[in-house]
Amino acid sequence: MDSLEVIARPHFEKADLAWLTDIRSRRAGSRGAPYFTLLFASLEMEPGAFTKAIKANAQSRHAIRFRLRSALVVPETVVRRFHVFLIPDEGFGAILQLHDALHAGPLKAALRQDSPYLPHITVATTSDYASARDLALSLNRGGIDIHGRIDALQIERRSGEVIKPVAEVPLSKAGWFG
Repeated sequence: MDSLEVIARPHFEKADLAWLTDIRSRRAGSRGAPYFTLLFASLEMEPGAFTKAIKANAQSRHAIRFRLRSALVVPETVVRRFHVFLIPDEGFGAILQLHDALHAGPLKAALRQDSPYLPHITVATTSDYASARDLALSLNRGGIDIHGRIDALQIERRSGEVIKPVAEVPLSKAGWFG
């Protein structure tokens, strides 16, 4: 079944992007650049109507600067695995508010009721809690500090493992220096 979702692929410094891409590939089985999922694919709408609703809900939302400085182990109990998330210390509220704004009007039905939204970038997935905890502790002790910026939202159509871009929705610049 096809689904639609909204993600944000942040801009990172080159070395940080390389590190994030590498750890995600090795530890989470994720290919491609890191991203925040903002609207989970749980709604059946035509891509044009979905894009129109996202544009309306994101209108006047500003670009977001954030810093990833904390790692957190999060269980996924249904499939008995554990994720290691990088959580933004700075920018957390702005990303959360963007998530909330996107789930208004016709997209309100896409809001997940089974778990609260936690802005994050997944860097590892494992069935072993101890290894997830060891990685999170190691990252936290290592003083992780990754700066990023979200300038746009990407709308994607997913059909199984095939992901196709639908549209990009730029966020507005904030103030004189964006």
